[in-house]
Amino acid sequence: MSAQARHGSGASAAVRRHVASTSLAVLIAVLPLGCKKKEKQEPINVPPPPGAASSDELTTAVGPARGLSSTLAPTSTRWKRVFVLDDKRAVVAGETEDEAIALVTENAGRTWRSLRRPRDGWSAWSVGADGSIVLAVGSRAPGRSKDADSAALPPAEEPINLFFAPSEAADLLAPSPVPLPELDRGATPPVDSVPAVLSAESAALLISPKPRRAALVHAGPPGATPAPPVPLPPQEQALPIPYGRPPALLSVRGRNLLTRPVPAPGKPLEAPRTVAGLVMTPAATAALSASPACDFGEWSIQIVPQPPDKSAVVAISAARTAVLKLPAKAAPLATVGCGADRITVDVIAPTGGEPTLAACDLKGACVLAEKQPFHPWIEPHERSVASAPTREGVAAVLTARAAARWGLYIALSPSPESGKLYEVPRVIGEGQGERGRIDLGALLSFGDRLLMLLQADVTGTSRRGWYVTVSEDSGLTWSPP
Repeated sequence: MSAQARHGSGASAAVRRHVASTSLAVLIAVLPLGCKKKEKQEPINVPPPPGAASSDELTTAVGPARGLSSTLAPTSTRWKRVFVLDDKRAVVAGETEDEAIALVTENAGRTWRSLRRPRDGWSAWSVGADGSIVLAVGSRAPGRSKDADSAALPPAEEPINLFFAPSEAADLLAPSPVPLPELDRGATPPVDSVPAVLSAESAALLISPKPRRAALVHAGPPGATPAPPVPLPPQEQALPIPYGRPPALLSVRGRNLLTRPVPAPGKPLEAPRTVAGLVMTPAATAALSASPACDFGEWSIQIVPQPPDKSAVVAISAARTAVLKLPAKAAPLATVGCGADRITVDVIAPTGGEPTLAACDLKGACVLAEKQPFHPWIEPHERSVASAPTREGVAAVLTARAAARWGLYIALSPSPESGKLYEVPRVIGEGQGERGRIDLGALLSFGDRLLMLLQADVTGTSRRGWYVTVSEDSGLTWSPP
């Protein structure tokens, strides 16, 4: 073997020895690492599926909601009317079969308290401009004469009690009986009377002590001095629901709608003002004799049919009125959303006849959605829409039901196309069967802030609960208040 070959062989051996030495060093260095105890990995937090709920929190597809205490309101509560007074205060009023209930917030839904009172007949909530709340409670059955053999005798007066709750009160005060005058033959005892709240210590009810004659009776907290009834002009048909805050009294004379402030105790009626641009018919009178479709700030708002086959929206306060001509016919059982000096209304599109939304300001300018905010289900189903305008846009929530299928969806129309173009609807919750179903209780606008009151099953139990979620950006994102 040549010297060069022997040198190459020695170099290769040296390389092999170096590689073996290096590999052994690496193996020795790695072995202790392999023998070490594996570090405990942090658990991966997987968000619960939409519809999952504890008593404290509900998960929806748009964001979480916070649970309300079960002591505030039972889940059997039917919410009948929502009063939004300003960007902080609101009252959500309702009832169960045997109880009147109102949820109250003073900070746009961050905290709530409830006012509750048993009832065995009818009940009606009302709210004043200063935040005072009054509940009227009466008997459902008409009073009967003590002489059952004489149908011509007047009915016996059934007691009506008012319960006052000044602003920020934790509970209703003691019952205050309403001083009712004696009823003439043919007169109808008051039923479902809505009080006109004048202050924390004064409210008025409209009654009919004589056939086709109306009068206002005033009442206050227990011990208040009763005031004499205030008769209304006999040529006017007084409507039983006060509108606006402070309250306005509505009446009809001929084909005209009249409005005037509800007088304080001991004060006479003011001369009425005619609401221009409205034709009163029996259908219009019936609409304005029902609870307003929406209450926001000083305004109470109602949809009123107009001849021959049109609809108008009437907005009434003690100082101002507005009549808005809708760009399309109102949908059957149409709802109204109100807030930030604008309203939204369910209407039927002039072309195609599908349900859609119109957004109007109180000066009468209206925008009709170019396309349906929600995609209709193919199968026959029931649907209802709650909507609410904000200063930056419009939010609408659809509830849909078809046999066992259910769905809750939200569609947004952001600025600057508020009410004209809607984004693709997003799912709040949807599914099959009753378990896991999410229901909308109320949708409120506080100007820049939206609030949804939701009901859902508490997972793993047979109970349901009420939950609140809010949005600070006109419905884009939602979180607990």
